Amino acid sequence: MKNPFTLLLELLRGAIATRQRSATLAKLRAENPDCVIRSTDIHDTQLGKSDAILDRAILRQVSMGNFSYVACDSCLNNVEVGNFCSIGPHVQVGLAPHPTRDFVSIYPAFYSNKNPGCPIAFRENKTFDDAVPKTILANDIWIGANVIIPGGITIGTGAIVAAGAVVVKDVPPYAVVGGNPATIIRYRFSEGQINALLLSEWWNWPIEEIRQQVDDFSDIEKFQGYISVKYSKP
Repeated sequence: MKNPFTLLLELLRGAIATRQRSATLAKLRAENPDCVIRSTDIHDTQLGKSDAILDRAILRQVSMGNFSYVACDSCLNNVEVGNFCSIGPHVQVGLAPHPTRDFVSIYPAFYSNKNPGCPIAFRENKTFDDAVPKTILANDIWIGANVIIPGGITIGTGAIVAAGAVVVKDVPPYAVVGGNPATIIRYRFSEGQINALLLSEWWNWPIEEIRQQVDDFSDIEKFQGYISVKYSKP
């Protein structure tokens, strides 16, 4: 059994951590009054306009665009999120790598002198870079529930990642992918329509223009007609 001093020390550390998380949450809410912030586990994160971070989501080193949300119990680590992104529940984005070639063991104590998953290390230096590389989630993407995306992946604008998928390589714009490993199921639109959407960069339009054209967002052909006129003007 733990002695009373150790238990007291753990309680004090827990109380301090809770207070720090509460202070961080209060600061984020004050700085982002138009956002919904329900998680208390947010570190080194920048929010955009009208974002939503829902219950028990974990964000570390995350840059959020505008009008994007992270659903309950998702974890993002070193991720850049664009505008109008929908990230479902229980999603994991930005996982640390392990050596898969040459190294006899993949346990971190053999290649790292400091890893939170290893109480002790067998060496005094690091021989493998296990830092989480940045993951890019572009604009207007939908990540379904229980998706896993390791660090260093780019999900292109307009893409959909089906629930439960394990993404192991970059996903092109407007592709629908699913499975383990994730493969392309289809594209959402024709090549010409995709090119028009990417050219428009509608996700960067002023919100007033989006409101004015909101009906066109329900019909790709009407939307394409609008942007053809918009960008053909001298």
